[in-house]
Amino acid sequence: MSLLEMFGYVASVLIALSLMMSNIKRLRWLNFLGAAAFSAYGYLIDAYPVFILNGWVALVDAYYLVRIYQQKDQFNLVRLKSVTSPLFNLLKDSYGKDMMQLYQKFQWQQLDDAVVLLIFRNMKPVGVFAYKELDIEGRVEVLLDYIIPENRDFKAAEFMFTGQSNPLNQEGVKHLIVQSIDNQHEHYLKRVGFIKKSQNFELVLN
Repeated sequence: MSLLEMFGYVASVLIALSLMMSNIKRLRWLNFLGAAAFSAYGYLIDAYPVFILNGWVALVDAYYLVRIYQQKDQFNLVRLKSVTSPLFNLLKDSYGKDMMQLYQKFQWQQLDDAVVLLIFRNMKPVGVFAYKELDIEGRVEVLLDYIIPENRDFKAAEFMFTGQSNPLNQEGVKHLIVQSIDNQHEHYLKRVGFIKKSQNFELVLN
């Protein structure tokens, strides 16, 4: 197999992988890279229909990626009075299995005595953040920090954990403590600013 053939196969794999992404930004990036590579491959083998079509797809992907990065999302938190809320039940019915797969030790009963916040992005419910208050100094234990798959681009985490006007500060939260679930969860916690201390990860809000 020549290097040129390998290049064509890699481009095809990138396009195939992009169609498996639930996150729109990742889908666009992978599709853009795959289409750009496949367009170059088409040019190199004198297959001009392949070159033109995939070049056009790459331009479309680039256009929407620019729009994604320019878009300013509006995030809001709604504190639930009860976990029997219709909105929470709708989210639970739709994504409950995914929540339990990510948080295998989590039990729904833990929310009975917890503070439960629904996260909205552009007026759409996209996640749940729940914590248990440990003391009156603002220390809390995070029980659930869940974002639906198509919105896992860290923008919700930036809204929740960064900036002086972050919404958790307004809830009286000053110090977050969370137990890591697995390596992927640890990577997420480190990326959003948590620091590992003993068996837990902790974040002190500004």
